[in-house]
Amino acid sequence: MRYLIAGLVTEYTPLSRELRSFMAEFAYDGDRETDITLSYSRENVETLLKKMVDGTTFAQAESFGVSGIFNRAIIKYRAMLVHSSAIVCGSKAYLFSADSGVGKSTHTRLWLQAFGGEVHIMNDDKPVLRIYDDKILACGTPFDGGSGIALNETYPLGAIVFVERGEENSVRVPTSKEVIQKLYFQTARFVGMKTAEEMLINFDLLIGKTKFYVLTCNMDISAAYTARRAIVDRN
Repeated sequence: MRYLIAGLVTEYTPLSRELRSFMAEFAYDGDRETDITLSYSRENVETLLKKMVDGTTFAQAESFGVSGIFNRAIIKYRAMLVHSSAIVCGSKAYLFSADSGVGKSTHTRLWLQAFGGEVHIMNDDKPVLRIYDDKILACGTPFDGGSGIALNETYPLGAIVFVERGEENSVRVPTSKEVIQKLYFQTARFVGMKTAEEMLINFDLLIGKTKFYVLTCNMDISAAYTARRAIVDRN
């Protein structure tokens, strides 16, 4: 079965009904050659499942494993995963990235509560960026991280926002060193030397073309208003 994910023709046969359902929206029946062929067996899923937390389903393990292979394979195509919740506002995508448990998804849901139909979440865990000479596009993927939100959409990237928990709401611009450190932990890792070199090129291109922010926030709805004023409305 072939799919068009982040503009890349990808071949894979889903094992679980759930992943098959998510990937159906990305189905491709055109005549382009396949860019990426993914292989992940039932045995691979079962092995991974034993390493994951109790309660993880077969479908979640498959999605996690396949997304890892996909996100390493796309690096040479000037594409990269950013572990984040991608919200669309004003025809641009804003990626809110943080370590698991910090509250990136909680924060983007505050945007839904605050701004209603003006915004929506494109992907709540694993959007992909495509880096071109004149633009950067944020792309939905069928890999949802268990959230159930994985839309087949593509928007120009507005900014990448690193979320930190705090008592007060504030927004600042990080240093280049901070950006590199934070990006490294929120993208595909455990790659070979050649792929790592390509990933560093992607980092350099992305940093040169993208606005980055650090959002320190609490879990009150006021955090969404603070973030929108500083990140969206002023740009």
